[in-house]
Amino acid sequence: MRYLVLGAGALGGLFGGKLVKGGADVAFLVRPARASQLARDGLVVRSQDGEIRAAVKTLQQGEIDGPYDVVLLCCKAYDLAGAMEAIAPAVGPDTAIVPLLNGVRHIDALAGRFGAPRVLGGLTAINAALMPDGAIQQSALRIDMTAVGELDGQKSRRCLAIQQALAAGGIKADLSDNILAQMWVKFFGFACLATVASLTRARAGVVARSPGGAAFVSAVIEECTRVVTAEGFPPPPDTAGLMRGVYSQPESTYAPSMLIDMEGGKPTEAEHTIGDLVERAQRRGVAAPILAAALCNLQAYEISRHTARA
Repeated sequence: MRYLVLGAGALGGLFGGKLVKGGADVAFLVRPARASQLARDGLVVRSQDGEIRAAVKTLQQGEIDGPYDVVLLCCKAYDLAGAMEAIAPAVGPDTAIVPLLNGVRHIDALAGRFGAPRVLGGLTAINAALMPDGAIQQSALRIDMTAVGELDGQKSRRCLAIQQALAAGGIKADLSDNILAQMWVKFFGFACLATVASLTRARAGVVARSPGGAAFVSAVIEECTRVVTAEGFPPPPDTAGLMRGVYSQPESTYAPSMLIDMEGGKPTEAEHTIGDLVERAQRRGVAAPILAAALCNLQAYEISRHTARA
């Protein structure tokens, strides 16, 4: 199977690098600057299981040479429109698109553009960052949660082939017969962590040491639980405990991607994740004042970020 990985940043680089390590036929669709960097230095992935250094094939927009069997979509949610335009030449009748984005709203967008049969559900909680030297660094926090599945819950040979290719490179991925429900569990966790982080602007250990930290984290969890339950996807009973656990270690330096983006002065996925939950809460008549506050905070951050750049 031929794999096209959109981007060679933190997530695309890590997953693509693992596929390359496992022997898969992989090309990376990247921007010119990243293509030059990869041509010069190769792809470097510092994972928890060792370092990967490999020369990789790169393509730029307009250079796609026909349909690919699998398109791995690892962009940020705010780049989805541009990403769909970029991958369009690679999508043929039998192409499987595997999105590893935060949230769930992208599924409808992808199905509307390319047709539901070409879209798989996917999720991961692997945490990594693109370093200034171009290497991808996986965080020390080990969360082995990656899954892929057909949106209709059927078992398929293409999902099995993708699972095997990932396993060959060292990523354990589950084949899910209810991938949408799993994506909602991940979305719930992401929303809890991102809401706490965006309102406190603090790493997990700082929140854990704060006198009001535990109560605030619990309030966020309870509110997010009400919203996702109203949407028909109540989180499993143990999920709340996992979220509390993240913010119970006083020395932890963990930060969700939302906070890392804010610390770096980068755009965030606010509207596509927390904003999506706020809209859903309004439609369902569910009070969500903490989520609304987090969204307002993130919107103010974006305004300030643009003002500073002007």
